[in-house]
Amino acid sequence: MSRPADARRSAPPGGATTPALGPTTPMTGIPAPSPSPEAPLAGAGSGDSSSHGPSSGARSSGARSSGARSSRGRSRRRGSDPGAAGPTPIPPVAGTGGGLPPYSLGRRLTDWRRGRADGRAGLPGVEPGRPQGTPALEEFAQDFLARSHRERLRLDVELAPLIEAEAALVVRIEQTDQAAVRAGERLDPWPMLLEDDQLGLRRGGESRTADDVVRARRAREYDALRRPMVEEVDGLRRAVATAHEDLARVRAALRAREVVGATRVRRLHAQAMRRISAYERHLVRRHHAGDRVGPMLAAQHPRVPRWVFAAENPGVAPGGAPPTPPSGSPAPSPDVPSGPAGRHAGPAEEA
Repeated sequence: MSRPADARRSAPPGGATTPALGPTTPMTGIPAPSPSPEAPLAGAGSGDSSSHGPSSGARSSGARSSGARSSRGRSRRRGSDPGAAGPTPIPPVAGTGGGLPPYSLGRRLTDWRRGRADGRAGLPGVEPGRPQGTPALEEFAQDFLARSHRERLRLDVELAPLIEAEAALVVRIEQTDQAAVRAGERLDPWPMLLEDDQLGLRRGGESRTADDVVRARRAREYDALRRPMVEEVDGLRRAVATAHEDLARVRAALRAREVVGATRVRRLHAQAMRRISAYERHLVRRHHAGDRVGPMLAAQHPRVPRWVFAAENPGVAPGGAPPTPPSGSPAPSPDVPSGPAGRHAGPAEEA
């Protein structure tokens, strides 16, 4: 086709036959879509192939190995993009540890003998100035405290990868959402359908072409320019929805692991109180003032940590203050960390 015909084809609708100046579309004069930095976020992956131009001659083995390394580096970088596809992996719950030590008959007999021995010795003393507790109760409380700290440390180790994944998903959702907004702003000047005068615009050699054929051609040309932008916006929105699903899964796994950790500590506390009950029953029987030593003994009972109440309450926001223990429950121990299982505060930080 002649050059004047090419110039008429590149002219905007309703304009002169002079070549269009600047990157404008051949139908509407709207600025043509430029490749955006968010295009790879839609998961198309076409930018990788375009970055390698044709090379002259055969490649050496060193060039091939460097190309493989660079492609692996690009794949790792793509994994950190806001719109990176793929569900977030959730590590399984550790299947070892966390079991209760058996409260065997030998341990029970030992607690009975210690209670009788302390009762005969007059512990705790009811006279002013005497100790209010017994060494055995202090040992029970410290043993429970050590075990609860161990369970808290184990829980923090289990939650560390999930907290990291949650933070990455929050950033990914924000970045992908912003990219979708920018892509939508680029798509706004492009209406879904062309006007009638733009659809009926004829090019060179179409003076005798039927009107419906001309309109179909203009519609196809316009759709070929608009479709990549629509697909980019749709891909970014799908990436945002997928990231929200992953975030919900990660937060559900966080809550489930917190409940499991709280249940372990509850079991440890129940066993500690079982041993204390066996010990105190024989102590009171042998003590000369057994009817008055009850309040003194209760002051040394181990307390449930505050983070256990927070983990068991689904209404507590991540990082929020732990709730007040219900009436009738033992007061939380002030010696135990009082944060909601390290959520959003990091594995080592405690409220």
